[in-house]
Amino acid sequence: MPDCFRYTDYFASMDEKTFSTGIGEEVFFRLDPVSAVQSRGLQDTEISLSPPEIKKNGEECTVVWTARSTLWEKKEYVFRLTPAFFSYRVRVYGKGTVDGVEYFIGDRRNRFCGSGYEAADYFAPLGLANAFSPNRVFTMTQETRLGFLGGFSPTPLVFSFRMTGLEERFLLGLAALPGNASFDGLTYRSVRFGPDISRFCLQAGFGGRQEVNGCWESPAVIGMTAPSDLDGLRSYAEWHYSRGVPRASSGDIPAWWNGPLFCGWKEQAVTPGVTNPKDAASQENYQRMCNTLDERGLRPSAVIIDDKWQKEYGAALPDPDKWPDMRAFVEAQHQKGRRVVLWFKSWDAEGLEDDECILSETGERLAADPTAPAYRARVRRFLHTLLSADAGCMNADGFKIDFADCIPTERNMRIHEKGVYGVSLMVRFMELIYTEAKREKPDALINTSCCHPLFARFTDQARLHDNYFALRDSVRIMKDRAALFRAIMPGVSIDTDAGSCGSRRDFMHYARECVHIGVPNLYILNPIEDCALTATDWEELRAIWDAYSRAAKR
Repeated sequence: MPDCFRYTDYFASMDEKTFSTGIGEEVFFRLDPVSAVQSRGLQDTEISLSPPEIKKNGEECTVVWTARSTLWEKKEYVFRLTPAFFSYRVRVYGKGTVDGVEYFIGDRRNRFCGSGYEAADYFAPLGLANAFSPNRVFTMTQETRLGFLGGFSPTPLVFSFRMTGLEERFLLGLAALPGNASFDGLTYRSVRFGPDISRFCLQAGFGGRQEVNGCWESPAVIGMTAPSDLDGLRSYAEWHYSRGVPRASSGDIPAWWNGPLFCGWKEQAVTPGVTNPKDAASQENYQRMCNTLDERGLRPSAVIIDDKWQKEYGAALPDPDKWPDMRAFVEAQHQKGRRVVLWFKSWDAEGLEDDECILSETGERLAADPTAPAYRARVRRFLHTLLSADAGCMNADGFKIDFADCIPTERNMRIHEKGVYGVSLMVRFMELIYTEAKREKPDALINTSCCHPLFARFTDQARLHDNYFALRDSVRIMKDRAALFRAIMPGVSIDTDAGSCGSRRDFMHYARECVHIGVPNLYILNPIEDCALTATDWEELRAIWDAYSRAAKR
């Protein structure tokens, strides 16, 4: 090895074809500096690779490999080493569009491409790994994608690797900074050559929306160490905040944001005579729910009207058949000291015109386009109608933003703002809703499922999201999720969400503990499946809420 750089937490060594890095004397990764940048459906293959140039500047160092490939006139693979982290970027020169980048894939002409590793497994910060398991630890031969995945949209884009015999973790993550986040996620990909030989690479998709006319530089992969997985997430988040990404607001929050909350979704599902819960999102049914809350002595700070109070999702105005007088309902709740929060379905194009939408290559409406002037104007209009106290408006108090994971990722989509895609498109959407809602009502609550530093400033309250109640493990699952949110977006309020509606025991266990996790949120008033609460349970729940409200100084 011609050069070895040792810092407090990690080391890096370079020879002509490999960048090796690890902790102490242990090499976690032997990274091949070659990455493939696909364009227009074509594979990128190296033609030549020169030895690295190493430039030192005090404690920092830059290492650059120069190459030529089948798609690009010139490529540069740039490692920057600092005492706290290293970063890696790919620069390509020429003309084309970027479909995706396979970081560290190596030269495909070699028999065994990809990068080597000594790590044994890795932690992926997912809400649920799959429908029926809260596991987030995977072997090095299992592939995992981070991105827009329901519970976290987007997820933290970082993997935390463990080596047998070491407590410390080594992290590889994708930087998402303003102006350079038009990708749709990060995938850990296993590259296997039989039962005994395995390599890996990291993959990011750009949807063909990044134009190259001269030089294009990829978002950086960053590498760093941490004592634990959770500490690693904090370091990943701090890396972004220290580079100008705004933190969550640190000021006093409106008292009503502290809850408790009541959401009517599960009650919609058990409304007599209703087969589709959406059909039960009516003024009559929500008035019935509020009457039941009064009868049980439960005093939520806000009622959340769930899916589907709208006549059309995209147009986002009340359905007059279901809500003949939403304003009267809202004012009645205000008189009782309750606010009213509206569930909002992200991206849906129902009720929108073509010039408000992201269109497919063939002109099909895929989703609302937050970069389109016509849609932005519509958002301003319907937010005024929903939030304002003016005559003819609803005077509601905020939004529970759902289905963020339905962000369109179709190749060659037609979006008004050139080059915007993936995480950047999500930023445009959340920024639009957040900014315009606050313009109408500064204390409007914006509740999201985003779990990435880029979205801290657009999230008043992070929702722990749906739980698979059959697991009967709500407390552990939701505590783990809350810990991830707090590591990534410190200071953001936590909506503990339903937690459990699967069994009476699990429900009551979570009801007792959720007040220590975040803001309590109740979804049931009537028996649901195996979750039939007794009169004693309701008395205990009322006492839990009353004690919580006193402590929260509501």
